[in-house]
Amino acid sequence: MAQPYYMLHFSAGCCMFQIRINDVPVMTLNLPGQAASVAPVNFAILKSGKQSIKATMLPHPGELSLNPAAFLEFELKLYDTQREFVFKEQLLQQKFPAVDQAKPIPAERYQNEFSATVPYDLQGWENGRPLKDVEDVGIKLRAAHERIGKMISRKDYDGFKKLIAAREHIMCTSMYLDQGQANARVGGLIEDFESGFEMAPLAADAIVHLCGGGKTAALKKPNGEPALYLLNEQTREELMLDLMFYVPAGKTEFEVI
Repeated sequence: MAQPYYMLHFSAGCCMFQIRINDVPVMTLNLPGQAASVAPVNFAILKSGKQSIKATMLPHPGELSLNPAAFLEFELKLYDTQREFVFKEQLLQQKFPAVDQAKPIPAERYQNEFSATVPYDLQGWENGRPLKDVEDVGIKLRAAHERIGKMISRKDYDGFKKLIAAREHIMCTSMYLDQGQANARVGGLIEDFESGFEMAPLAADAIVHLCGGGKTAALKKPNGEPALYLLNEQTREELMLDLMFYVPAGKTEFEVI
């Protein structure tokens, strides 16, 4: 059976940007300089059919207009990973126009659609409640983040595994991982927790970011980074936990998805 693998190739600089597939952030970076990389995006594709993609190029936090040197370009490519990593086709390509220094603008936006075929059909966050119908979203979302932080701090890793089980099911199914590879994903994360990292407090200025068609949310720093992270005091290295939360149908509290 084919294993379609969708990859985002991007190059960007001197801006903050976010790319979403089906309204799920697949890449968010705040770049004072330049960067280029590749990222898998299957986790945002729950089933075959038409998919949406949106990209936004923004100024750095605290600035009102795009840096004249800001740029963002990306490609979405399809590979087959059944036996080897084989390129199949390029699905789309986008390059934002150069910023006109004489005409400052606050942002550049792009949206499009593409078709995807995958051998799985996931429910994911689609059975979540619309967050506009949930009371005290900000308070409950912060509590959900803090609950995970406390669990990691007391080294309750079995509890942590249970909390992220739905998320890991999506990740492992969409990336065609076997049970051993799935276990290694979480095991590697826990090893990172144990390598000199401690939970950092949630920032007071963390912002609620809605996504997933208004059914998922996460707390983010003003620069777009996850508000939930660990810090190694000795090296000053940060280990970010980029998690999405939703409220399943029939429930009132946030869970990881």
